[in-house]
Amino acid sequence: MAGQLDSLLKSVAKDIVSTLGNSLDTTITYVKKGTSSYNVDTGEQITVDTTYSDIKVPVEFVRSQEDLAKETREARIYITPDLIGSNQPTFEDEVILTYAGSTRTAQIVNIDTKQGGQTYLFTLLVRF
Repeated sequence: MAGQLDSLLKSVAKDIVSTLGNSLDTTITYVKKGTSSYNVDTGEQITVDTTYSDIKVPVEFVRSQEDLAKETREARIYITPDLIGSNQPTFEDEVILTYAGSTRTAQIVNIDTKQGGQTYLFTLLVRF
Protein backbone atom coordinates (compact mmCIF):
# COMPACT_ATOMS: atom_id res chain seq x y z
CA MET A 1 0.00 0.00 0.00
CA ALA A 2 2.79 2.44 0.90
CA GLY A 3 4.47 1.82 -2.47
CA GLN A 4 1.24 2.59 -4.31
CA LEU A 5 0.79 5.81 -2.33
CA ASP A 6 4.37 6.86 -3.10
CA SER A 7 3.81 6.19 -6.79
CA LEU A 8 0.58 8.19 -6.72
CA LEU A 9 2.23 11.15 -4.95
CA LYS A 10 5.13 11.09 -7.41
CA SER A 11 2.73 11.03 -10.37
CA VAL A 12 0.58 13.87 -8.97
CA ALA A 13 3.64 16.03 -8.18
CA LYS A 14 5.00 15.49 -11.70
CA ASP A 15 1.64 16.40 -13.25
CA ILE A 16 1.22 19.56 -11.14
CA VAL A 17 4.76 20.80 -11.83
CA SER A 18 4.31 20.13 -15.56
CA THR A 19 0.89 21.77 -15.78
CA LEU A 20 1.87 24.88 -13.80
CA GLY A 21 5.22 25.20 -15.56
CA ASN A 22 3.55 25.08 -18.97
CA SER A 23 0.69 27.41 -18.06
CA LEU A 24 2.92 29.97 -16.32
CA ASP A 25 5.50 29.69 -19.12
CA THR A 26 8.46 29.81 -16.74
CA THR A 27 11.62 28.13 -17.98
CA ILE A 28 14.83 27.50 -16.08
CA THR A 29 18.18 25.86 -16.75
CA TYR A 30 19.49 23.61 -13.99
CA VAL A 31 23.25 23.06 -13.74
CA LYS A 32 24.25 19.98 -11.74
CA LYS A 33 27.79 20.59 -10.56
CA GLY A 34 30.03 17.60 -11.08
CA THR A 35 32.77 16.20 -8.95
CA SER A 36 36.01 18.06 -9.46
CA SER A 37 39.36 16.41 -9.90
CA TYR A 38 42.91 17.66 -10.12
CA ASN A 39 45.03 16.84 -13.15
CA VAL A 40 48.57 16.46 -11.81
CA ASP A 41 50.17 16.61 -15.27
CA THR A 42 48.57 19.93 -16.29
CA GLY A 43 48.02 21.42 -12.84
CA GLU A 44 44.36 22.12 -13.63
CA GLN A 45 41.25 21.59 -11.57
CA ILE A 46 38.62 19.95 -13.81
CA THR A 47 34.89 19.83 -13.14
CA VAL A 48 32.35 18.29 -15.48
CA ASP A 49 28.88 19.79 -15.05
CA THR A 50 25.59 18.47 -16.42
CA THR A 51 23.12 21.03 -17.77
CA TYR A 52 19.36 20.45 -18.01
CA SER A 53 17.97 23.20 -20.27
CA ASP A 54 14.51 24.56 -21.01
CA ILE A 55 12.81 23.03 -17.97
CA LYS A 56 9.29 24.38 -17.52
CA VAL A 57 8.55 24.63 -13.78
CA PRO A 58 6.56 26.90 -11.48
CA VAL A 59 8.65 29.74 -10.04
CA GLU A 60 7.31 31.76 -7.12
CA PHE A 61 9.10 35.06 -6.55
CA VAL A 62 8.87 35.54 -2.79
CA ARG A 63 11.08 38.40 -1.72
CA SER A 64 13.03 41.37 -2.96
CA GLN A 65 15.01 43.49 -0.53
CA GLU A 66 17.89 45.93 -0.49
CA ASP A 67 21.07 44.89 1.29
CA LEU A 68 24.06 47.27 1.40
CA ALA A 69 22.78 49.23 -1.61
CA LYS A 70 22.31 46.03 -3.59
CA GLU A 71 18.98 44.36 -4.30
CA THR A 72 18.67 40.71 -3.30
CA ARG A 73 15.82 38.55 -4.59
CA GLU A 74 14.54 35.15 -3.55
CA ALA A 75 12.32 32.68 -5.37
CA ARG A 76 10.92 29.20 -4.78
CA ILE A 77 11.27 26.69 -7.58
CA TYR A 78 9.22 23.49 -7.62
CA ILE A 79 10.91 20.68 -9.53
CA THR A 80 10.53 16.91 -9.82
CA PRO A 81 13.53 14.54 -9.87
CA ASP A 82 12.93 13.35 -13.45
CA LEU A 83 13.54 16.88 -14.76
CA ILE A 84 17.09 16.92 -13.39
CA GLY A 85 18.19 13.38 -14.20
CA SER A 86 16.85 11.92 -10.93
CA ASN A 87 19.60 13.79 -9.08
CA GLN A 88 19.34 15.19 -5.55
CA PRO A 89 19.91 18.96 -5.66
CA THR A 90 22.91 20.32 -3.76
CA PHE A 91 23.91 23.80 -2.65
CA GLU A 92 26.70 23.78 -5.24
CA ASP A 93 24.23 23.43 -8.15
CA GLU A 94 22.98 26.50 -10.01
CA VAL A 95 19.64 27.60 -11.42
CA ILE A 96 19.55 30.01 -14.34
CA LEU A 97 16.29 31.93 -14.70
CA THR A 98 14.87 35.04 -16.29
CA TYR A 99 13.79 37.90 -14.05
CA ALA A 100 12.63 41.31 -15.29
CA GLY A 101 13.80 40.51 -18.80
CA SER A 102 17.36 39.49 -17.92
CA THR A 103 19.02 36.14 -17.30
CA ARG A 104 20.18 35.57 -13.72
CA THR A 105 22.21 32.80 -12.12
CA ALA A 106 20.69 31.89 -8.77
CA GLN A 107 22.31 30.27 -5.75
CA ILE A 108 20.40 27.49 -3.99
CA VAL A 109 20.08 28.43 -0.31
CA ASN A 110 17.51 25.86 0.88
CA ILE A 111 16.34 22.46 -0.36
CA ASP A 112 13.08 20.89 0.82
CA THR A 113 12.71 17.27 -0.31
CA LYS A 114 9.30 15.59 -0.30
CA GLN A 115 9.57 11.82 -0.21
CA GLY A 116 8.25 8.60 1.13
CA GLY A 117 9.72 5.40 -0.28
CA GLN A 118 10.80 7.50 -3.29
CA THR A 119 11.51 11.17 -3.86
CA TYR A 120 8.74 13.03 -5.68
CA LEU A 121 9.28 16.80 -5.28
CA PHE A 122 12.02 19.31 -4.51
CA THR A 123 11.27 22.87 -3.42
CA LEU A 124 14.35 25.01 -3.94
CA LEU A 125 14.76 28.44 -2.38
CA VAL A 126 17.16 30.39 -4.57
CA ARG A 127 18.79 33.79 -4.15
CA PHE A 128 19.92 36.01 -6.99
